[in-house]
Amino acid sequence: MTQSANVQSIDAARHFAAAVVQFREEAKLCATQLETEMRKVIGWLERDRPGFWKRESEQCDRRHAEARVGLHQCRMRRMGDFRPTCFEEKKAVEHWKQQLKFARQQMHVVKHWTITAHQEADEYYGRAVQLIQTLERDMPRLIALLQRAIDNLDRYGNVQLPGWSPSKLDFGDLSKYGESPTADDESESQPSEDSGSTNRSTGEL
Repeated sequence: MTQSANVQSIDAARHFAAAVVQFREEAKLCATQLETEMRKVIGWLERDRPGFWKRESEQCDRRHAEARVGLHQCRMRRMGDFRPTCFEEKKAVEHWKQQLKFARQQMHVVKHWTITAHQEADEYYGRAVQLIQTLERDMPRLIALLQRAIDNLDRYGNVQLPGWSPSKLDFGDLSKYGESPTADDESESQPSEDSGSTNRSTGEL
């Protein structure tokens, strides 16, 4: 069944087509930027953080060992009944012990978030595939369809009707549409002189 469109303004159709083009470009840009950011985060988790926290763990382990040596040396500095408190050395040992524990925990945290980031990225791609297909396949078809419709409307609006005048109309032989008047019909339609004379005579009587 043929359907008609009630087009009130060709400019409105042009504006709509331009809005579709702008939406497609902005959506493609957003999708590209989002994918780039996800890749950056995953790369940061996979390549930067494991090495960083490994170095931190090794440094904390070394500092913790040095602090323990310092504490042992402090305890050996006894003179008679005098025993040093070694408060600072004990504090240093506890500090680097906690720092080493934190650095090792962060290595496990990075591993956890790397796996989580991959899962979230896969879920995003699964949900965004329909949008990406629409932007890459369906939207160009829609834009081409709108452009053809606008071109057709422009051509339709530029059509000019040929000039004409009622006096120039040629209806052809009208006799074929009905009987032409005969001589008898014409004589009946005209009053005769005799009848007029009779009437005048009658009037005189």
